[in-house]
Amino acid sequence: MQFNKAQIIIIAVLLGLVGILVYLNYKSSTPDVLPDTSMAQQPAMKAFDFTDYLSHLKDSVSEEMWASLNEQTQQANSPEARIYEIAGLSAKWDSLGYKLVGAHYFAKVASRLNDENSWYNSGLKFYEFAATCQDTSMQIYASRQAIEAFEKVVVLNENNVDAKNALAICYIQNDLDIMKGVQLLKDVTKRDSNNLEANYTLGMLSMRSGQVDKAAARFETLVRIQPMNAEFHYYLGEAYAQMGKKNEAIKAYETFKGLVPDEEAKKNIDISINNLKNSN
Repeated sequence: MQFNKAQIIIIAVLLGLVGILVYLNYKSSTPDVLPDTSMAQQPAMKAFDFTDYLSHLKDSVSEEMWASLNEQTQQANSPEARIYEIAGLSAKWDSLGYKLVGAHYFAKVASRLNDENSWYNSGLKFYEFAATCQDTSMQIYASRQAIEAFEKVVVLNENNVDAKNALAICYIQNDLDIMKGVQLLKDVTKRDSNNLEANYTLGMLSMRSGQVDKAAARFETLVRIQPMNAEFHYYLGEAYAQMGKKNEAIKAYETFKGLVPDEEAKKNIDISINNLKNSN
């Protein structure tokens, strides 16, 4: 399956987030994902303060660099600032490794231009940061900023499925709005039943949450679209096996074995095939 940069990030984040749906009781008997209201209330997390964060970065760069950044910041914050001056400040922070600050100033560029492409790129910058950030409060802040940007993309172009896919994962991340994220993905598949990314995401969510019947349907679609994709056949086999469909699972596993080049993976799938053949 060939994904662009944004899609690769989405799938990478997804694999780290799908466990959330298991934890939140995403059952096949319900049409949507419903949070488990029996969970104990977690202590409130201190909200991330971007202004405070930015002020503390002074100690992280040289005095000369900080003076240069201050000068550029004054120019960028001026009502008369030109787009390239704001974009230049964003690029400067990016080059220093402070991606969140770079995303912050790129959002200012997007607000000036207010076009689909600028808002999408703004959302992607926050999204990329959230995908790799280890600090939960910063991650939530970046996710919310990404949501704001991607929502603006969807307002400008309701048919931008890349933005909807990214927006869905942002909602799911950190339990910001799991149901809304899933509904967005379903909306993408309603508009484009063959959308690889949305079907894959929904299929993986269903697999990790025990909705193997729904997962099987998603991966049946995916193997039809890309019959030479080994990964799709593997997960289809996994879903069939959990459903008790031994013959179908064996067939999917055999197809996977014929497509995957890794010898260790072939040995492991042979074990699964033999277990199915020898089961009652």
